[in-house]
Amino acid sequence: MTDWVARCRSANLSASDLALEVLKEVISGSGSIDEESLRDAGAEALAKLYENHPDVDIFDLTDAQIAEVIGLTIAIQICQRIDMQLGQTYEKLKHDPAQIQERRADIREWVWAEVRVVLEEKKASYADPKSLAQSVLQSALQVFAE
Repeated sequence: MTDWVARCRSANLSASDLALEVLKEVISGSGSIDEESLRDAGAEALAKLYENHPDVDIFDLTDAQIAEVIGLTIAIQICQRIDMQLGQTYEKLKHDPAQIQERRADIREWVWAEVRVVLEEKKASYADPKSLAQSVLQSALQVFAE
């Protein structure tokens, strides 16, 4: 592992390439649809972390940065699943595509806000990411069912 970290640091990779290297290391490579979706969400989360904290050292993340990446990954994954469920609905809507994108942005913003709330609630109990994702997804389903 130390050799891998040294190799990645010395390669002077771009943020997105480094994110992919980290994800390849922590997610198995069987290539299932769920793993690909999770890898995409993780890459997007790490890119967002770099956007929010340009000087971040991915090999020396603080607990808060780790929680942010986990939360962002979960939020992005939930949004991907919402998009997948609503894909045909989007096609049938008679709304302007720009309006649909605006609504999708609203959903992403709401999901991320909900993830942050659940992260804060679960922080004291040190809940595992799967439990966190289930809590957020349950909350999201309740909101969208209403």
